[in-house]
Amino acid sequence: MTTTTVIPIAELTAKQTADWIALLPEDGPMSSPFVRPEYAVFAGRALPNVEVAILSHGEANLGFLPFERHPGDVGLPVGQYMSSLHGVVADAELQWDAEMLVRDCGLNAWQFDHLVADQTPFEPYHCYRDDSFFMDLSEGFEAYAEQRRDNGSSVIKQAARKQRKLQRELGPIRFSAHTTDQSSWDAFVRWKSEQLIRQGYANMFQLDWVNALLEELRTVSEADFSALLSTVHAGDTLIAVHLGLKSPTVVDSWIPAFANEYAKYSPGLILQVELARWAAESGITRVDLGRGENQMKLSLASGAFDVAVGSVDRRIVQRTWTRTYYGLRNLVHSSPFRNVSQRAVQRIKTWLS
Repeated sequence: MTTTTVIPIAELTAKQTADWIALLPEDGPMSSPFVRPEYAVFAGRALPNVEVAILSHGEANLGFLPFERHPGDVGLPVGQYMSSLHGVVADAELQWDAEMLVRDCGLNAWQFDHLVADQTPFEPYHCYRDDSFFMDLSEGFEAYAEQRRDNGSSVIKQAARKQRKLQRELGPIRFSAHTTDQSSWDAFVRWKSEQLIRQGYANMFQLDWVNALLEELRTVSEADFSALLSTVHAGDTLIAVHLGLKSPTVVDSWIPAFANEYAKYSPGLILQVELARWAAESGITRVDLGRGENQMKLSLASGAFDVAVGSVDRRIVQRTWTRTYYGLRNLVHSSPFRNVSQRAVQRIKTWLS
C-alpha cells in the first residue's frame, strides 16, 4: 500500500533527495531543472511555505510532489507563476489518484499552469493545454541550425547579420554563459522591470517573494543544478542579460532582458543563439523556451511539448468558478472578436478571484 507523507522541504533527507533524483528521466519534459529537488530546496530557503509530498511503499520512495501551501490550504507550484514546469516526479509503475493526492497533502486545491500534460491522473482537471517550446540540441548546434533552415526559418542567419552589424558599430561581441557580476544583475533587474511596465504588466520585482526567490537561486552552482546569468557585450557595452536554470541535460531559458536602446540589433535573439551554441558544446541536449507564443520562440523552436492549465479543487463553488472562467477563456480564444472578448473575460476573472 502506498502512503503519502508531507514534510517541509527543509526536512528533506539526503536519501529522499537521492531517491527523487533517481526517478528523474534523462530526457523528455521531466528533465527540466524546475522538477529537480535542488530547485525546491533552494526556493524553500526564500519561501517559508514550501512542502513536499512523498509517496512511498515501505522503505521505497516512489514519488514526490513539491508545492507551496497558501491560505485556505491552497497548493501552488513552487515559485508560483515563476515555475516553468511542474508535476509529480514518480516511478512509471506507480498508480496514484490526483484528487486523493491533493487530499493527502492536506490541501483543498492544487492549482497548476505549466503542468506536464501527459501525467494521466491530472487529465480530468485540465482546463486547457498549451505549447511549451524548446530547441533540440541533441545532435549539436550545427544540426539544430540546419534543421531550422530546412524548416524555412532564417533566424540563425538573421542573428548572425545583426551580430555583424552590432560588432561594426559598437565593438566585438562577447558572450558569457554565467557571471556573478553585480552590475550585470542590476541591469537585468532594471531592464526587465522597464520591459514589463512598457508592455503593461505588473513589475514582478516589486514583490518581495520574487526578489527573495531570484536572489536565492541566482548564485546556485551545484553539480547537477545551477543558475546561469548569461550576458552579451558589444565592445564594453552590456546589451543583454538572461537568467536561466540548468540541469544535467536542459537549460531553461527563464527570464531574458535587454537594453531597449539597442532593440534594433535584436540583442535578445543574439543572446539566445549564443546561449544555445554554448549549451550544445557543454553537452546540453535541449533549451526550453517555455509556454506562450511569440515570433522569436516560433522561429527558434525545434518543437514543443504540451503543458496544462487547471486545478484539482475539492471545493465545489471554486471548482465551478474555475471551470466557468476557463470555459469562457477557451471560447474567447476561438472568437473572431478575440481582443475585445479577452478584456471582458479578464474582468470576470478579477471578479471571481
